[in-house]
Amino acid sequence: MQTCGVKYIGSKLALLETIMASVGARMGEGATGRMIDVCTGTTRVAQAFRRRGWTVQSSDLSWATEAYAHAFLIRTTESGARIGGLIAELANVAPTLGWITTNYCDVSGSTGGLVRMWRPENGRKADGIRDKIAEWEQTGHVNHHEAMILVACLIFALDKVDNSVGVQQAYLKSCAARTAEPLTLVDLPFHGGAPGRHYVGNCMELAYEEADLAYIDPPYSAHSYSTYYHIWDSITRWDKPAVSLTTNRRIDRVSGAAEFDEDMVSSWNSKRTALESFMTVCEALPVRQILISYNNESILSGKLVVDALKERFGSEAVAVEEIPYKRNIMSQIGNATLYKDEFKTENVEYLIWVKKF
Repeated sequence: MQTCGVKYIGSKLALLETIMASVGARMGEGATGRMIDVCTGTTRVAQAFRRRGWTVQSSDLSWATEAYAHAFLIRTTESGARIGGLIAELANVAPTLGWITTNYCDVSGSTGGLVRMWRPENGRKADGIRDKIAEWEQTGHVNHHEAMILVACLIFALDKVDNSVGVQQAYLKSCAARTAEPLTLVDLPFHGGAPGRHYVGNCMELAYEEADLAYIDPPYSAHSYSTYYHIWDSITRWDKPAVSLTTNRRIDRVSGAAEFDEDMVSSWNSKRTALESFMTVCEALPVRQILISYNNESILSGKLVVDALKERFGSEAVAVEEIPYKRNIMSQIGNATLYKDEFKTENVEYLIWVKKF
């Protein structure tokens, strides 16, 4: 099943067929309707639903996810008709020494170390392109929808030539071979069907429209995705923030900084609040059924979550499917490879079904 996404530790790419097969088995083969992808990330699951004919609502705290949603969930043939020509224009934009280059291309981190996310020539090209997109939107040459699609194209192009293993917490000391490739914008494929709707913000504060199914794939650990992918958020918002730490993280994502943005903290990243978050969202979602992705290395045990759901919705309303699954790339590199008994490469993914009524 063709979907698109940048490198992302929470990606469900390998599970898409299993997820869609589970939906077919429980809701009928060929079933369609309206769905909500609550923590959509790179939108891969939502893309799969749209491809199968569903009308999608998506949401996420991430600002970059808005760009992905416009590119893959909201775009239609008509709304994206100018994108190819706009990309051709951007190919001729002059490089500039801007925010990306000065913060992520062979420069010192704010508190030491070397930040080598992109080669300077690709950074300068990206700076020129992002400035031009911002200028176009400000002057009305493109609308916000077109601007977000173009930003998604830029992020995908940068992802192809980056110098990381997928998270923006650390960068490779030696340049990966792909970094030598020139930054090249290309149009992104999308699937037809009804255009979706995307919400930027906390899922516990959003007013979704009524739907048939909600899919929830929340953060699983104490690590914040807002710090893992801070550069993509900055490129999307293009507010050119001050940065800090050895990774040059945007300052409002640095805990303890005066500028720290509490709104970007997910309640799923804490054992104290994760279960309450599950129950609050599941109770509030205006849907008939909920499908939850979870795994056996999450911040809360799967049993604890399932028991709480059964207590709230009834034992007969909750069903669990177990799927063997390979762990994310961070478990297979560096120090993790030295401790094979402790750091295994396989885990168990759960698909938890909840019937609300």
